[in-house]
Amino acid sequence: MSKDWDVFISHASEDQEDFVRPLALALTQLGVKVWYSEFSLEVGSSLSRSIDQGLAGSGYGAVVISPYFMQKKWPERELRGLVAREIEEEQKVILPIWLGVTKQEVLNFSPPLADTMAIPTEGMSAEDVALGLLKIVRPDIYHKHPRAELEKMLNGEALRDLQDELEYVRDELAQYQCPYCEAPLSSRNDVEIDSEIGVEVTVETFACGYTSGDGGLERFCPSDPKFPKFEEFTLEVRESGGQWRCYARPKTKNAQHLSLLRGVAWSEQEAKDEVFRRYEKAAKKWRP
Repeated sequence: MSKDWDVFISHASEDQEDFVRPLALALTQLGVKVWYSEFSLEVGSSLSRSIDQGLAGSGYGAVVISPYFMQKKWPERELRGLVAREIEEEQKVILPIWLGVTKQEVLNFSPPLADTMAIPTEGMSAEDVALGLLKIVRPDIYHKHPRAELEKMLNGEALRDLQDELEYVRDELAQYQCPYCEAPLSSRNDVEIDSEIGVEVTVETFACGYTSGDGGLERFCPSDPKFPKFEEFTLEVRESGGQWRCYARPKTKNAQHLSLLRGVAWSEQEAKDEVFRRYEKAAKKWRP
């Protein structure tokens, strides 16, 4: 039956700063789901209920046995809960970790614990202990990665490598976004500009309307401060057959990069309004 956590860490609070917290962090970096008081207890939650849930919902219980642990009543309660699980489930649940204690001291405290294969911490760092626990609580992770890779995961190198890779991907993706508003690329086409000598340019169009051809601007992004204002066009109106046609002629260099379709209507003003509506649509800024 699957569990909510891979391992529950039972410990005395006095051992938290120097050993237990680094151990819990190291296990988490290795991909282990850890029930640890600092990670799992929330403000306002019932302490005893949360711990009982952790004891029942964890595959293993790592018990950090230290002189402080032996003096406490609360860790002893957690230990009794783990012992009850071992008896009921008839399988190994308790993983003793000896922290500054001898076998004789453990024997005096709990003879069954002294008989259980333990992880001694003498001369070992919390990261070393975490690797020893990983082999038991998550053998799939332990055997999937070479030792050197696991050590990189522990010291954060794997995370930094991932961050570097993500940064590279962001740089790559930036090439497919409008440089002004980050609108995505809509299309990319090779356009022939000289059929006789076979010259083509790659035209990229983005969702905001920004268009470039082999790096050269074809049309401004509406978020670009250089996007032409409506005043940069001269409106020419003609009447033919009872209909009015309005043309927007660019007056500035920037306006030459925005082509507005003519407005056709039954009155001069309506034709001008139609051109203005086309401009407003073209000038509308892109939103994700």
